Amino acid sequence: MSPRLKEAVRATLRVIFLWFSVYVAASLASTIALLLTGRGGDGIADIPVWAIAFSMVSMWSVYLVAMPRLLPFEEQHPRHSFRSWFSVRDVVLGVPLGIAGQLILVNIVNWPLSRLFPDTFSFDEVSKRAEDISSTAPGMWMVLLVVVVVIGAPIVEEIVYRGSLQTALVSTAGKWGGIVITAALFAAIHLAPVEFPGLFAFALLLGIVRQRSGTLGAAIVTHLAFNATGLLLVSVL
Repeated sequence: MSPRLKEAVRATLRVIFLWFSVYVAASLASTIALLLTGRGGDGIADIPVWAIAFSMVSMWSVYLVAMPRLLPFEEQHPRHSFRSWFSVRDVVLGVPLGIAGQLILVNIVNWPLSRLFPDTFSFDEVSKRAEDISSTAPGMWMVLLVVVVVIGAPIVEEIVYRGSLQTALVSTAGKWGGIVITAALFAAIHLAPVEFPGLFAFALLLGIVRQRSGTLGAAIVTHLAFNATGLLLVSVL
């Protein structure tokens, strides 16, 4: 292995270590928040949406405080630049991409797996967690679930993963190395093996959108449309 390659590997591992440290701290904050609600030992379907929201906000707070400091990216400064991430083009591009990602891309990826492993990758199994989460928000509580799943999660996850993490990994592992590694880590942190193939494919799409557009706006809108479509599917079907 050449000295240049060794240095690139070390730099990439350092980035992954920094991200993983923040991930552990954020997960711990989420767990503590859930314990404080008295719902720490419940399954996801038994946790009310307000407790899920409290847990998620606790996790996001750690992410948003730590990641920009450890792995900064240029679009985070100045503060008002958040508004400049978005344009009409981002909406025009992101909405159809997100819908297609949920309805077409994920199904294309899971189709051969559902034929090889019908019990594991059936539609019911792949969508089970989303259905469980949807069931926690009866009536008007659905508004809070939409805020968390459709708005909050895409914004925070894109800042953390396509913003800070992918930007750092592209600089150490190259464009495609950064996109692929970020996508794999993003899919893995959802801790749902049955969802990994579809999430990995969608995360690759998000990484490409982020890299081609140069800002996070299109990736956030794509992610938002993907989550909104998924939530609508499990709520209607």
